[in-house]
Amino acid sequence: MLSATRNLLSNRKSIAVAAGVTGAAIALPMLGATSASAASVSTWDRVAQCESTNNWSINSGNGFYGGLQFTNSTWQEFGGTQYAPRADLATKDQQIAIAEKVLAVQGPGAWPVCSVKAGLTKNSGTPSIDTGSAAKPVAAASSASSSAASSSAGSDNASASGAQATQSSKPAAAQTTAATYSVVAGDTLSKIANTHDVAGGWQKLYQDNRSVIGGNPNMIHQGQKLTLNGKASASASNSASSAASSAATTTATASDKAASSQETSSSGYVRPVSGAPHGSYGNSGSLWSNGHTGEDFSAASGTPVKAVTSGTIVKAGWGGAYGNEIVIKHADGKYTQYGHLSSLSVSVGQKVATGQQVGLAGSTGNSTGPHLHFEVRTTPSYGSDVNPLAYLRAHGVNI
Repeated sequence: MLSATRNLLSNRKSIAVAAGVTGAAIALPMLGATSASAASVSTWDRVAQCESTNNWSINSGNGFYGGLQFTNSTWQEFGGTQYAPRADLATKDQQIAIAEKVLAVQGPGAWPVCSVKAGLTKNSGTPSIDTGSAAKPVAAASSASSSAASSSAGSDNASASGAQATQSSKPAAAQTTAATYSVVAGDTLSKIANTHDVAGGWQKLYQDNRSVIGGNPNMIHQGQKLTLNGKASASASNSASSAASSAATTTATASDKAASSQETSSSGYVRPVSGAPHGSYGNSGSLWSNGHTGEDFSAASGTPVKAVTSGTIVKAGWGGAYGNEIVIKHADGKYTQYGHLSSLSVSVGQKVATGQQVGLAGSTGNSTGPHLHFEVRTTPSYGSDVNPLAYLRAHGVNI
């Protein structure tokens, strides 16, 4: 079965979903949740893992906020402003309290994809939460939230880079020996920390290896050497980082050369990846209620993704169900978007040339497997899409 981007859509009169982000968005009168319409903290953790990779303070600028991806209208209508102006400014427990009210009214369909993945139903448990009397930053309240979650059946894990793992709760005393790990394609800090039972989770892993990774925990590179439960040396990290960068550049260059004769058009446009398109634009079905807004291309994790033509980066970061995404503005006024990337190679404001590598393909966000989700838009925002293959063909790309 072909990989598919799970960007679920609906109009503003029902559940609003931006670029596949499956947050609760309908504005209905606030009703109290009952024990028959409740879910355990561990269940909400699984929903948040799917919606936002368990980042309860996420604000990626797409109109959806917090671990469960509320719109402001939903947050307000269901009483969230008693805690904070937006969901991402409230604690985890406060967000769950509002989610319980949404669940009572809308049912699990308020999170169409993630409720299925997480096993969310109207009677999947009763959360043990402490909403407190006022809002406080999630980071400051993390120990209280984690304590409440642990007493129910899971730990709060503010995951990095779309990781699909729950942070280990094993005591630090069990981890006394430092070891070295070499990053491979598809890795994230959270995945590594969970697999190797790193005391302190991905946050401690990042702290110990910041000199290797750099300032962005979402961007780790194949070949980097990370220490597990120990400090990495700056000299070793610089060497490993340089080696990884060199290897990535070599791979990208070789790939570009191999495909250039087939991909480059006389008008200055290229394919985003060499893999075949799936013909998924405009498709409808259980995954896309109003049609799939992009074209999926076959691409193994780690495949270099290229700008189809020159332009300026207007977005580079986490995009909810799109995972790691990049949006580029072009001279013709169009915008191209590249989703589910395993890593990013550019930053906002940077100018890129035709065919320049902007990231690596992956399966972050709501994705059934590694591939590239590619869109062409008339604005930088979701909902202004045009047929991507028709656009590329109109600019001479043989696809």
